[in-house]
Amino acid sequence: MVTDVLLIGTQIGLLYGPLALGIYLAINVLSLPDLTLEGSFGLGGAAAASSLLMGFDPVSSLLIGMCAGALAGLITALLHVVLQMNVLLAGILMTTAAWSVSIAVMGTGNVSLVRFETLFTWLQALGLGNQQATILMAGGVTLVLALLLVWLLHTGYGLATRATGLNIQTARGMGIRTEKHQIFGLMMANALAAASGALVAQSQGFMDVSIQGGVIVVGLAALTIGTSVIRSDKVAVGIGAVILGVIVYRCIVALSLRLGIPPNSVRLITALLVFAFIAARIHGKGTFALSGFESWRSRRRKHLQFLENDRVSSLL
Repeated sequence: MVTDVLLIGTQIGLLYGPLALGIYLAINVLSLPDLTLEGSFGLGGAAAASSLLMGFDPVSSLLIGMCAGALAGLITALLHVVLQMNVLLAGILMTTAAWSVSIAVMGTGNVSLVRFETLFTWLQALGLGNQQATILMAGGVTLVLALLLVWLLHTGYGLATRATGLNIQTARGMGIRTEKHQIFGLMMANALAAASGALVAQSQGFMDVSIQGGVIVVGLAALTIGTSVIRSDKVAVGIGAVILGVIVYRCIVALSLRLGIPPNSVRLITALLVFAFIAARIHGKGTFALSGFESWRSRRRKHLQFLENDRVSSLL
């Protein structure tokens, strides 16, 4: 059973690897909680599926899906940078719009891709099973995108983008055009999320607009688990951590289903899992590092500092 759980977790987790990379880029690098990633996931799948139906090859369909996600990220970035709209509100609006756009792109709520060649049927034609083909292809795509992201964030442009997310005031003082880097970063993050949607659509042999529901939680779970298990300020290590996190998360979900937990409870398990990892990361070290009254005062001081720093500007 353990081997099956690990294989299933790896198989599904790698399909969501690019999504985890997109969330890492938006939240950890840019410090922008962009909810458009959920809509871009479905939009990428819809664009890829429609491209296959129109006769495009699987690789071109994947790239078209990524372009659709990048376009969604561009619109969100312009709403945030040009219209000065709160990024959370902009993301919510774009995710809502992406649902209707996905249906318009496909012409219906779901389409079948069973009779069409996909990235995975190429490997299956070589004699590989479905699980093996999925792990190899999804793992290969995720690895390529991860390496490209690591390389990009180590270039001069990428360093400026990281500086924008780390301290936007200091970055502006250094002459960095922070708005340009925010736009670029959100486009890249949403393109990665769309790549994940395109992979999922090609893997399962059909595309349904409902696949985007709740995927942002999957990415957040991957980010939380990965950065809790592996803590590092290095970009390459952080990217590897979120990929590991999404695999671990999917293994936990697979194990839960094997133990007889109802599928309807999976999202509840996900929420509790994220709560547990966040609580352990924030309070675990401080709780056991000090004792008695000193420990209480330390936790109280950190809590008050958090409340002071966690003020969110008006959505409107």
